[in-house]
Amino acid sequence: MWNASKAFVHIPDLQQAVGQIIAEATGAEAGLPTAGASNAIMLAAGACIMKGTELEEYDPIEEETWSHLIQKLPMHTEGLKTKFVVQKSNRDKYDMAVELAGGRFVEVGIDEGTTEEELDAAFSPEKTAGYYFTPRSAQSMGYKCFPLETVIRIAHKNGVPVVVDAANELPPKKNLRRYIAMGADLVIFSGGKAIAGPNNSGMLAGRKDLVRLAHLLAYPFHGLGRAAKMSRETMVGLATALQIYLKHDEKAVLRACEKRARWIAKQLNKIPDVRAAVAYGTTVEEKEPVRDPVCYIEFDQAREHSLRIAGKELWKRLKDEDPRIWTAWEPAYLLEHYKRKLVIDPRYLLRGDEILIVRRIGEILAAGR
Repeated sequence: MWNASKAFVHIPDLQQAVGQIIAEATGAEAGLPTAGASNAIMLAAGACIMKGTELEEYDPIEEETWSHLIQKLPMHTEGLKTKFVVQKSNRDKYDMAVELAGGRFVEVGIDEGTTEEELDAAFSPEKTAGYYFTPRSAQSMGYKCFPLETVIRIAHKNGVPVVVDAANELPPKKNLRRYIAMGADLVIFSGGKAIAGPNNSGMLAGRKDLVRLAHLLAYPFHGLGRAAKMSRETMVGLATALQIYLKHDEKAVLRACEKRARWIAKQLNKIPDVRAAVAYGTTVEEKEPVRDPVCYIEFDQAREHSLRIAGKELWKRLKDEDPRIWTAWEPAYLLEHYKRKLVIDPRYLLRGDEILIVRRIGEILAAGR
């Protein structure tokens, strides 16, 4: 990244070069580096909206002559297809990026579920730009929505693309290719998180025609993406991190994380009345333990009484006092069985951080006795 920061380059050329690395990693026809996953969602939505318009005649490497087209978004969408069909039980806080592109959601079903007839009937030839799906939201809602395969089948029957927000679906590494292989048209991944690239990077992968439209909407051009610049060093950092991620031993990383999580649990269990354990996360499609393990402390009513502190109060003191330690209290992203549990995620700790965490928890609990 340091070397890239000193080397001047034609940004669209670099985007296409990094995009090729993304395409090869995901099995997609094309790829595009983006300024975070949310930016990728916005550009993906914009690409679906501009599908079938004059913008398809332009190429990102040519001199920019299409500003008058891309600047229609997000406000001037008369005559464009802007609707995205989504199951109500599949919504989440990140999907508002679709609306930043000028898209509008058509919710189908209720919290308890959706029917195929509702998914199909929501399609309008004059208004629908695509269907939208979030695997993580589908999991956290307890499979109350139809799976991606069903959404893809219905969308493709109606001749429109499917956008998949898979920003938080790594590990396992094979998920890089899973959604494209299933038939998704555009898939979003975070460049940070498991890939461990720059925190402000993301990836868009999918059909060549749609990725090209997303590129035309992106920085360095003067449309939606202009406000989300991605530096050349960030692009190179993302490409390098992705290549490293593809080569690393996923099982070895999992074992190292488990070892650290078990050490934390063992030390915490030495504190009177503390009940700590280790658990794995799982992917949406699989029940096998393929996500990195976490350590958790159980807090039922009897345990809170004996420890003389509520679990949420311990969480609050850890994050508010010095040193600030961010754990998670009842994390929704880890599903229902983490209710009344304080979770310690060891993935990104520096060496020695686990000692500090155990010591601090011990100090807070001792002070309350």
